[in-house]
Amino acid sequence: MKEKKGGFFRWPWNVVVYVLLFAALRLFAIPIILILLAVQRKNNPHGVEEGYCLSRTRRRLSWALWSLLWLVISAGLFYMFYVGLQQDRAYWETSDYVTLAVCGGGGVLLLLLGIYMGYTGVRDAFFPGKSALAASIRSQLPYPDEAPPVEELFAMVDADLKANGRWFDEVGIGQEWVLGEQANRIDRIRGIFVVDEIKTRRSGNRTNTQRVLQLVLVDDRWQKHITDFKKPQELRAAADCLALRVPDARRGANGQWSAFWTMDESEREAFERDFRQKQNRRASEAAQREILREGPQDMILKRRNGDVTSRVSASLVEDVLKRCLRGEESGFELTPTRPVEGRGRTFRSLDCFVRTDGGEPQVLLLLEPASSEGGENLALALAADPRRAEEVLKGWLRREVPDLTDWDLRRVYETPGAARPQARKSQAKLSLVYASGAAENHTTFTAEDVQVAADGIVDGTYQLVDLTHASGYQWIRVTAGDKTDGRCTVEATKPEGEELGFYITKMPPREAAAWLTGYPRGEFLPGGRDWKRVKKST
Repeated sequence: MKEKKGGFFRWPWNVVVYVLLFAALRLFAIPIILILLAVQRKNNPHGVEEGYCLSRTRRRLSWALWSLLWLVISAGLFYMFYVGLQQDRAYWETSDYVTLAVCGGGGVLLLLLGIYMGYTGVRDAFFPGKSALAASIRSQLPYPDEAPPVEELFAMVDADLKANGRWFDEVGIGQEWVLGEQANRIDRIRGIFVVDEIKTRRSGNRTNTQRVLQLVLVDDRWQKHITDFKKPQELRAAADCLALRVPDARRGANGQWSAFWTMDESEREAFERDFRQKQNRRASEAAQREILREGPQDMILKRRNGDVTSRVSASLVEDVLKRCLRGEESGFELTPTRPVEGRGRTFRSLDCFVRTDGGEPQVLLLLEPASSEGGENLALALAADPRRAEEVLKGWLRREVPDLTDWDLRRVYETPGAARPQARKSQAKLSLVYASGAAENHTTFTAEDVQVAADGIVDGTYQLVDLTHASGYQWIRVTAGDKTDGRCTVEATKPEGEELGFYITKMPPREAAAWLTGYPRGEFLPGGRDWKRVKKST
């Protein structure tokens, strides 16, 4: 979307003008200043010049101006209250007591309102790091206590809105953030509600009506965020846009948000579990569509730390390459299950090494042939920039051999004259059965994959997880409970001399998840008091 460039009264010159006007005209300057603020907002509606978030906090300066008005009115009410107290009460009527109460109570309320608006307006306008907007962004990060400075917080939201933002009245919706009165992470939204009501108030013989237009968002912390709208069509369009971003969030209208927000703890847990199941199902379907779109995958990705995965996609390779370019990893290897043929030769793997050395990152690609003449370990090498390296890697995923014109032949230094050792066939296997009945089997996986499977047992994504260690001597199966018994059934093996003992027990889902991740690492051992040994054919 093309943004409108603004430059009317940029900060801090607008404040200088406001101060001069107030010094010259005193209270009569307030209407003029408010008009200037409205004109500035019209010319720079979303804060393009100074950043969306910072512009949003600067606008709170108008609160400080309104606070001056409320403080002056409260001072007048207190003066009337004081004058009333000086009068002779012998001639007082009921109306005099009512007037005195109204002046005293109204003065207190306007004094408190003026102090609050003045403090909030000055804080947000001149100290944005302490603003409510900065606090809302900071609180939604994984580690709020370690959040970066306010400049980086605002830049994170601004970058998303600048690249992906759509604006509905004063609300901006990006791919990751929603910017209204406060900021909301889109992936944490659980409820999207539209409030469009006519509220009626009666005062004597007069009836006043007001149309209330609000967007109410409820996040995974069960906190609500309300933003006012001016146009009903903009409100509905914003809600529909958010629903596309979070399709599994609860939708509703008017008072339905209150019932959703006030659910008890058990209802919230049930909703969150159902939300996660739908989210995981969508992610699985998206991954399947990506695999179908890119063709069958027969590639294995191995990181330098030893992690291996066979669920390789272009997006995964791109993400790992970016991590390497940032210095978080040093490289990785892409090995097909069968050699790739092209350019008249056969190749068995593609190694990627990244070097930064404090300057521009350089990617070294090593393409190893399936066999080397004379027993030498040789490889074709190319030093490429990140863009070309990404093109070569994506082509390799499609089993395409790159143009080898500018590749050099290099020796890969391993044990001289020794062939690559034949790897012992691994018996590792991870089987997953979804709650819907769909099943997956993986022979290569990482510890992170096992952790995801364990989390799926807790939130109800998986009905069964079956894990066999590479050695074949460690095996564990976790079967989720049902309505009659919510505990999981856990089966596991234990070496007992030359035999292999099979044990079974029941435990809560979180404890079963801990066993699923800890047992392969030797942290747990079946056979305790709660375990029962069973006979099972091997």
